[in-house]
Amino acid sequence: MNNVLGALERILNTLKPFNKPPDEGIAIFAGNISKKEGESDIKTFTIVPPDPISIQLYRCDSSFFLEPLLIFTKPKESYGLVAIDGKDATVAILEGKNVRIMREIHSTAPSKTTKGGQSALRYQRLVEEGKELYYKRVGEAMDEAFLNVENMKGVIIGGPGPIKEYFVDGDHFNYQIKVIGKLDVGYSDEYGIQEMVMKVDEIIQNQEAVYEKKLVLRFIKDVVTENKATYGALQVEKALNENRVATLLLSEDMYLHRVKYKCKSCGENNIKILHDKNSEFKCPKCNNSNIEIIEDENLIDLFENLAEVSGAEVEFISTDTTEGAQFLSGFYGVGAFLRY
Repeated sequence: MNNVLGALERILNTLKPFNKPPDEGIAIFAGNISKKEGESDIKTFTIVPPDPISIQLYRCDSSFFLEPLLIFTKPKESYGLVAIDGKDATVAILEGKNVRIMREIHSTAPSKTTKGGQSALRYQRLVEEGKELYYKRVGEAMDEAFLNVENMKGVIIGGPGPIKEYFVDGDHFNYQIKVIGKLDVGYSDEYGIQEMVMKVDEIIQNQEAVYEKKLVLRFIKDVVTENKATYGALQVEKALNENRVATLLLSEDMYLHRVKYKCKSCGENNIKILHDKNSEFKCPKCNNSNIEIIEDENLIDLFENLAEVSGAEVEFISTDTTEGAQFLSGFYGVGAFLRY
């Protein structure tokens, strides 16, 4: 109780200099970090996240609750957005919940005419040529805005009527740009982009689910038949230390800690991998549960650091899909594609 009261007092003192909370919100962690039983060493850590944090939470626990902040440690996925009609187009990039307008393009094609005879035919040809030039300019703006964006997952095209279909089918932009969906929206300006943002969730979720399914199925195949993947904490750690991991797979809902413990009954010292924060275990030597935890290491953090040092990619697998849940339950939520 004294530690809790001390931590709350530290938090209140931390908040005193603020007239109002930062626009992005604030996370304050306070607690006794002393490793010696009976001693108090209360420290306070304050973090202002890079983007707004949308939850309000107070939590008293034996460890700091970091999950709401972990999202900021992951690379932001980017999506290209294009709102287009016959006269105007807007090109934007969606990163997380932030939208950046990159370009606005206006058609210079002549409007319809009432002229007849040969004049009408020539004029119609000019109209069609003007439209093609307009679509080409939109495609060039997409190439410029999207091709060199890191972590670009795909492009979504929106607009009224069939124009977006014609534009996508007309080979107006670089073949490397992957169109992952189309949306019906009423505008082609910034309002159209905002309307698209309100509708893109389903497209993005479907794309992520399909990608995740393919990734897990490929992993299972490589484990079973190709011998190009491995799983389990010890095997993955060994491969990371040997610089053999090409891609590290981690379940988002995984708990993976390595604890060094001592049995208070027989004095046995040992190490155990825990997959559940509430895990209880007995000493294998005397079968007694009177266990003292000496060291507690978060293997997820360790694996991410090892992957960064070795240049391995890291993919987080959700449990929202059948394949993601299978990866957690069947492979303990940790696996790796191997370089060799």
